[in-house]
Amino acid sequence: MAQTKTDENRQEYTTEDLQALIGRLTTDQIRFVVARQEFSKDKEAAEEIRISPNTVKDWKYKGAPIDEAVKAMARDGIVVAKELRRRNLAKAMAVKVAGLDEEDARLRQSVASEIVEWELGKATQKNEVNSLVKNLDLSTLSDAQLQRLADGEDVLSVLTTQGGG
Repeated sequence: MAQTKTDENRQEYTTEDLQALIGRLTTDQIRFVVARQEFSKDKEAAEEIRISPNTVKDWKYKGAPIDEAVKAMARDGIVVAKELRRRNLAKAMAVKVAGLDEEDARLRQSVASEIVEWELGKATQKNEVNSLVKNLDLSTLSDAQLQRLADGEDVLSVLTTQGGG
């Protein structure tokens, strides 16, 4: 089957290709590439993100792979989204941490709890353990499990270990 001119100009991009392309762009250039997905003209996309259309022309003139990235992103926007997330993680964390200095004590407490839970995980709720122990039928435990309990081992550890011993 003969290839058309359109087929010859169409380049298939792998996820790795797109990651490499996006890695060569500045944050503003990535913002433009994202905006360009919603607008048919560079000028409209540039105005949407409040940059001069001449800036886009300058980027292209200087060799930034803007048009390639626009085409590639049309096939795999997730890669671009992940790159933006990665590049802005520190900024987002700075905003979150700034909440620790808020005057509202409830807001400070909420932010502090979120940060602690991200690092250490949620605190175990006592009622979960108490409910489990309260409803524990010792007759279902093996001799080895009963011995481990008698030796002072944690109930959850004994119950969650395969084979009971």
